[in-house]
Amino acid sequence: MTHPHQTAPGLRRRVATALVAAALLLVGACTSTEEQSSGEPRYVDDAKSLSFVAGSEQEKIIDAIVKPWCTEHELHCTFTLKGSVDQARLLATGNRDYDAYWFASSVFLQVGDAGNVLQDVEPMFLTPIVFAGWKSEMQRLGFAGKPSVPIEKILDTVESGKTKVWVTNPTQSNSGATVLFGFLNHFAGNQPGQALTQAQLDSKPVDQGITRFIRAMDATPPSSGTLMNDCVARPDDCRTLFTYEDLVIEKNQELVAQGKEPLVATYPEGALAISDAPLGFFPHNAATDAGKRQALSDLRKYLLSDKDAQAKLLGLGRRPVTGVGLALPNPDKAVFNPDWGIQGTLNEQPIQYPAAPVIKSALDRYQTHYRRPVDVYFCLDGSGSMAENNGWTGVQEAGRQIFDQDQAALNFLQTHPEDRTTVTIFNDQIADGPWTVDGNDPAAMRKLSDDVVAYGPGGGTNMYGCLARAGAELSTRPAEGRKRLVVLMTDGLSEQVGNTAAIDAVRAAGAPVVAIAFGRDADPGQLQEVAQATGGAFFQQDDLVTALRQAAGYK
Repeated sequence: MTHPHQTAPGLRRRVATALVAAALLLVGACTSTEEQSSGEPRYVDDAKSLSFVAGSEQEKIIDAIVKPWCTEHELHCTFTLKGSVDQARLLATGNRDYDAYWFASSVFLQVGDAGNVLQDVEPMFLTPIVFAGWKSEMQRLGFAGKPSVPIEKILDTVESGKTKVWVTNPTQSNSGATVLFGFLNHFAGNQPGQALTQAQLDSKPVDQGITRFIRAMDATPPSSGTLMNDCVARPDDCRTLFTYEDLVIEKNQELVAQGKEPLVATYPEGALAISDAPLGFFPHNAATDAGKRQALSDLRKYLLSDKDAQAKLLGLGRRPVTGVGLALPNPDKAVFNPDWGIQGTLNEQPIQYPAAPVIKSALDRYQTHYRRPVDVYFCLDGSGSMAENNGWTGVQEAGRQIFDQDQAALNFLQTHPEDRTTVTIFNDQIADGPWTVDGNDPAAMRKLSDDVVAYGPGGGTNMYGCLARAGAELSTRPAEGRKRLVVLMTDGLSEQVGNTAAIDAVRAAGAPVVAIAFGRDADPGQLQEVAQATGGAFFQQDDLVTALRQAAGYK
């Protein structure tokens, strides 16, 4: 049965979406934030105020098209950018902070809107998933200059290790989920218009095929933006990737302007999947609902039918929702550039997404079955400053959401039965732990959370002692098919004692470090050095719950 939110090109079906919301302060003003504290107002009971929660993939559309439209119509529009899982969770729990949801794709919209709460849901534009890589790499693989490549050839390339390939974690990012369902459909033997069923998902050919494919990935960052930025920053480690067509276009415009090698894309034959950017209204049963709903309807009409808006969308590499599928009548070759493998006249029919229960089942299985197990070592800053800035409160809540398996399931961050999880708390030395759990026994994982909650911060800061301990322990433990990963979080400038030896130890263990700088006092230089030296990742974040969940997404 087709889910009521599913969308196919040429057929404008209701789809669930997420636009981002924040506090509205001045009439006609537009603001946007990546995350906001719970103390800031979002929903405003005023028909001239619209609060949106949206995926990061919509940021350029918001800045270039939606904000000017809001100003022109004297609307107070605010935008909060959140990840797919966060949007779905907000919607599923009935959060009332936002007027509109704008997801990148209907996949997580279906997960979040099982009760069909959103109204007037429509896709705003389309962009297909592509298999892309550096031009020299795509030439070496024989894919450059080909409008599409049979999925069997792509699978052979990926699974044989002929290239280093990245994709986002499907449980945390729309683009990875879109890839996941494209290939699940292939392994099920489905035609593009045939949706995956639970029986097919349970079948041995699908299970074995998708497990083999997922475990061939060299890296699985938690978001589309992170994947693209990290891939460009580390071209030797990332040679090819699965991502959205529009992100390839955007990145190539930057690369070419800088005189650098562009990416070249091709389209998987028989497993083409699209992002449909659904936008929907969240009713509050208030007197202002009618005015807000009409304003959002006017915005949708503008995006879908206004010639100026359509031209701007095309200029940003988005394909309009029309009755002719993904084909463009007169594509601008400066945007839909055939030298980059971008096909303006793409005629392939995309897959149809399965019903919400099948989507959720597949995402759960990614975490507990399909992906490679991981030996992950958490180094958490428990110094005295973590008590002064409320950082430890964030660590405690993040511990609940990551280690407590009931909570982890809500974020699609479950522990794999073959994972090994170690938590160590440091200050100027090893302050507590290490505590290690083999597998995903709920009681043992909950004990990890309890141990973190029970700790009281104090002392100075030396992150290198914990890194050295992590490197030593990981090196002495048999890999047994597991990936290795270190998650490092600190809020301050670390002592330098043993820094070089610690980095060498982690690098020798083959464990990339995901380094998180919390707050303004953390030294990005030290953490960036560790991340770069180990082939890991760095980000700065004031919300530790979000930060540690994002780091856990690298599993």
